[in-house]
Amino acid sequence: MSADTDDRARTAVEQYGVEYIPEEDRTSRPLNLFTNLFGSNLTFAAILLGYVQATLGLSWWATFSAIIAGTAVGAVILAPTALLGPRTGTNGPVSAGVFFGVIGRLNGTLISVCASVGFFAISVWTGGQVIVYGGHQLFGMSDGKVALAISYALMAIVCAYTTIVGHDHLVRLNRWLIPTAGTLILIGFFVYAGRFHNHQLSPSYALGGYWPTWTLAMTIGAASVFGYSIFTNDWTRYISRRRHSDLRVAGALGLGGFLGVAFSMTFGAFTAYAIGNLNSDYISGLMGITPTAFMVPVILIGFAGTLGQGALCLYGSGLDLASILRRISRPVATLILSGVAVVFVYLGGLVWNIKSSVEALVTILGVVTAAWAGIVIAGLIRQRGDYDVRDLQVFNEGRRGGKYWYWGGVNAAGMTAWVAGSVVGLMFYRSSVFSGPWSMLANGVNLSWLSAGVVAGVLYPILSRLIPGQ
Repeated sequence: MSADTDDRARTAVEQYGVEYIPEEDRTSRPLNLFTNLFGSNLTFAAILLGYVQATLGLSWWATFSAIIAGTAVGAVILAPTALLGPRTGTNGPVSAGVFFGVIGRLNGTLISVCASVGFFAISVWTGGQVIVYGGHQLFGMSDGKVALAISYALMAIVCAYTTIVGHDHLVRLNRWLIPTAGTLILIGFFVYAGRFHNHQLSPSYALGGYWPTWTLAMTIGAASVFGYSIFTNDWTRYISRRRHSDLRVAGALGLGGFLGVAFSMTFGAFTAYAIGNLNSDYISGLMGITPTAFMVPVILIGFAGTLGQGALCLYGSGLDLASILRRISRPVATLILSGVAVVFVYLGGLVWNIKSSVEALVTILGVVTAAWAGIVIAGLIRQRGDYDVRDLQVFNEGRRGGKYWYWGGVNAAGMTAWVAGSVVGLMFYRSSVFSGPWSMLANGVNLSWLSAGVVAGVLYPILSRLIPGQ
């Protein structure tokens, strides 16, 4: 199956899973990485994160600077992780079997599933609310829990369909989102400008001081970008190293992640200051200040953006789950995950405090993902392009042995470094939900994800030399 998404529009269901992609079928381009990351973040899920940052007690300019700094740092970390797929011809978690072992690499699967279910739920929750609350304002439709439940279900079904069709359909969708949803969001800055103010939305800083709170806001931005590192090789596995340089691949991915996340988060923060009221949730507050003439565009952003973000998240985890449950196909695995995610949609939208849930999800996943990414980046340098693509598929094909079997399928050096990095990161972790015992060592500045990535990335090559057979 060709992955050429630029010249032919196809609706056939993607046939490849995590098996090796032959050179002749690697016809995707770095541009597709840019459109995937940019387009999929033009959604209220990313916009909501900007709102969360604005509610931490910072002024507009402080929030904006944290968004730009965080997303820039996240893009720098994210970019090199894209280089695994073109070398191994498979997705990120399977490729990481080089560093964790063909069974140990299931840590990436766990992160992938948690991240995809969480962000899929946030995407469907926000998109469903926009549609229901917008329909209520325009047509007097019910905006109660029954209407929300129906909206969530419909959004989940459409997302699942898009994901099942596969890679090519996702690229076409995200390419379409940039000029449509992107333009509408840009117009939104002017629509809400008359209500915008620069004052803090909360009378106090969420973490008690300016710099601790600013670094928390920055961490949300950084984690929201480099959190895609688990998924990036779902797309780069279709890119040929013979035709596209590492610099172009990494650059396209990093730039798409930075621009897409920063743009949407900035809009979320901007509109939060326009709403100026923390007594209501973000979606209902936004609808309350939206002019009737702009209501339909807002609904379109909610619907279209949910497709891009939700489908992209489900695609990666469905792909990898199918490699573990070998008797089911990628589409079936996607349907299973969709069902699990819908449960979290209802809990997050109708039961939990979604603001606290979002903040906790992004920052905690950021810690374990940073440790994973640190090892992948260190491993790329250590490995120097030497990969046995057949031995990477040992576990997926139900075999044993091979170059990456290590100790019973687990690379002790990689797994130890990942656990150590994650634990250190959580010790430094600080948010309004949970704080680790070392969280105040730097005067409250959040060092969780940075310490996780550095500790794991430094430990991995050291342990690889010290532990036999690694």
